[in-house]
Amino acid sequence: MGIYFRPKNNLLPELISETGTRRPMTDISTIDQLVDLIRESNITDSTHPIAVFNGTHTIDHLDSLLISEQHKKILQEKTIGFYFYEPLTHYKYNPNGHKQPHILKIDNAPEELKDIRAYELDSLNEWATKHNFNNVNVYCTDYKCWEYYQPKYPNIKLLSMDLFVEWWTCHVKLRDRKNFIQNREEMPPEFFPEKIVKKFWSGAWRYDPSRHFITAFLAGKNMLDTNHVSFYYGMSNEDMKRRMWFPWKEFELRHPALSNILLEGNTILQEKVPLSFAVNNPAKKGANDSIEPEDSGLNARTTHDPTDTYFESFCAIVQESRVTQPWPNISEKTLNAIKSYRPFLLCGAPGVLQMLKDMGFKTFDKYWPEDYDDIISNKDRLARICEIIEYIDSFTIEEMKLMYQDMEEILIHNHNNIKSIPNFYVKINEQLGEIIIE
Repeated sequence: MGIYFRPKNNLLPELISETGTRRPMTDISTIDQLVDLIRESNITDSTHPIAVFNGTHTIDHLDSLLISEQHKKILQEKTIGFYFYEPLTHYKYNPNGHKQPHILKIDNAPEELKDIRAYELDSLNEWATKHNFNNVNVYCTDYKCWEYYQPKYPNIKLLSMDLFVEWWTCHVKLRDRKNFIQNREEMPPEFFPEKIVKKFWSGAWRYDPSRHFITAFLAGKNMLDTNHVSFYYGMSNEDMKRRMWFPWKEFELRHPALSNILLEGNTILQEKVPLSFAVNNPAKKGANDSIEPEDSGLNARTTHDPTDTYFESFCAIVQESRVTQPWPNISEKTLNAIKSYRPFLLCGAPGVLQMLKDMGFKTFDKYWPEDYDDIISNKDRLARICEIIEYIDSFTIEEMKLMYQDMEEILIHNHNNIKSIPNFYVKINEQLGEIIIE
């Protein structure tokens, strides 16, 4: 929950904790990823004072950035760039009080959308108003959420940047296919369709109802044993229904056959968890346990990018972190599949495929329907994704290998396009009237 702050005057960059304690970044070795992000991201070229919030929810220690009245006056004259290491924390406003969710859980009905706010933007808008900061540029992580939020937060300027994704694309090492064309024996394994022995890859680390939904469906369709699937949580059907973001009775009436498949599938799932790959000491987590699978040395991941399991699988079912909200957001989960030359189904928020297209990626509507991206209701979108999973599953492994060969141009294009993501954010912000790097 610290704020990295580089004031662009005679003060050194610092990390400021929730308590207001200031520590120079040169003394910090325990937050390696944050330090690397600061050093390697394009924001290091910015001429503005910059701040990066390494946390979620409200930012209660913003005033700790102000060392003196003179310092405050300097910031009143400057353009302040404020970035986030984590996605924004959206919530549905309740005038009678509200709890702080980890991730927004709604179905995007119109009556739900009108009252959505973001804790981080609440804090920054209040801070800018309090200190008469007229030039606070806030770089939102969720695609096009600024179109909705700008009227609600008039005292800050909303722009676009997912700092983690931007840094990841600059930091990741991609294989250049040109180096392998001459000698097939030296080509990386992802170019060999014969490596494909499973139809799907479906990774789920932390608990989320949407991940439970998809994994229960895979179980109900007898797809667990023949595919690469991870899931660690043992829960009764009642626990599963209670944790969903929608009333189960309503879902049962709208999707009766799928409702039965999920309940039957979850019963099967209870006998099979923990499902894992690239994990040491796999252990089952209960309904009342933490959403974090790793605990006391159990479920220790050997890698965050299990390439071997990708290469053995035809299609990645990407279980993104932000599904039950109105605005799309991608993470390394999507990019790892692309980096490994996999076609994908994206279990994300509505519009996430369009976001990828706007970034310059190609998708797979030549091979299966992608109309799920336009379905605003989160439960209905996942229901449609389940139908498409079943459609893809109808192909044999041999047919999938031929399909994979036909996809080669798309897969190579997507792999190479990863490095262009920073330019995507530059262009968006130019359209919004701001140049990040002068």
